[in-house]
Amino acid sequence: MSNINQLEGMVKLSGTIANYKCTRASASFVFTDSDRTKLGVVAIAAGVAGLSGPAISTASYAASTEEEADYVEFELDGKPVKGWVWRSPFEEGDEVEVAAEWQGDHYEAGAIARQSDRMIALYPHCSRGTTKHIKNAVKWWFVGVTAWLVVAALFFFFMIGREDYVPFMAYGFHYGALASYAFFGLMAFSLTRKWMPFVRLTERVCRTLGIPDSGNVDLVKSAKAQRKPDDPGEYGSFYFRY
Repeated sequence: MSNINQLEGMVKLSGTIANYKCTRASASFVFTDSDRTKLGVVAIAAGVAGLSGPAISTASYAASTEEEADYVEFELDGKPVKGWVWRSPFEEGDEVEVAAEWQGDHYEAGAIARQSDRMIALYPHCSRGTTKHIKNAVKWWFVGVTAWLVVAALFFFFMIGREDYVPFMAYGFHYGALASYAFFGLMAFSLTRKWMPFVRLTERVCRTLGIPDSGNVDLVKSAKAQRKPDDPGEYGSFYFRY
């Protein structure tokens, strides 16, 4: 029989996968139509500011809001389970634990874990707790903007090569750098907030499955540390070891 331990509306189901079905399909997991409009406005603003690369990148997000993922359906000791994960490494007969919520006629899975090899697949975009999520966002904001500014500086000061332009370029670059950090800082802050529902779901899943210190969970990092030579390329990005 399955073991069920309830926590915050989410329960842990344990059992053997039966009648397993996995369908690769597209769905919108992050951006709504309203978000798409906002991203379009941000792309236009970036273009006006002369940030053509970021404008193109942001516009690509606005153009498409659907992503591919696996929709799985199965039973655990007669209990119906359905849900989305980035990629499912599971199959018929696997002994698993599932963090799920009852939805009237089935359990909606937030994560599926196989204890035999500590493999776990979660709802798309779930991988980090709050502390790790914020640290990761700050790191990539700083590294990304700094790298872009270094490339821009090399171009202006070495490719152009006109000495009489140097004072003007140094002055403009100084304020351009401040504007870039501020502009992308606002974007990073907005996207960090946008991802918080996935962060909170990750923490709920971890608490339900008994994974300690949910706020400091970083499944991407832990998966990288536990990678084996025969692990497929999707491992570490779409499903993990915990």
